[in-house]
Amino acid sequence: MLAQSAIARFAERHLMPDKVEVTRGSGDDMLDPETGDLIPVLPTVVYADQAGLYGHQERIRSRGGHDGAWVEEVRPGYRMLLPLTAPEVWENDTVLVVEARDEQAVGRTYRVTALGEVSSFPVLRTVWLEEHNRKLAAR
Repeated sequence: MLAQSAIARFAERHLMPDKVEVTRGSGDDMLDPETGDLIPVLPTVVYADQAGLYGHQERIRSRGGHDGAWVEEVRPGYRMLLPLTAPEVWENDTVLVVEARDEQAVGRTYRVTALGEVSSFPVLRTVWLEEHNRKLAAR
């Protein structure tokens, strides 16, 4: 039987080829005591290292419209895989793709939509994301 640490190393090596930067910021302003101006609080980098990003479609059924009919909607989502050694990622943290095998992913940002999953047999961290912003590459 494979050891848990061997599976974790395999996952890190083969499922996490990209580099991301996860930041956390309150989005609030703080008072600059010298000028009396409100200045934005800079986000804090909580993780900057390897990850794997994988697309995921979510089907949602809800009552929509004025007639109350059920509407089925497909929303794109993303799953981010992190090593076990990564710090806990919080809801509303921002993920920036710094390097990726797929060059179109570089520069995209995502918002963490839920706390990371936990498991009785952890080999990696899974975090759910939604696309936040796509920076267009210079042509």
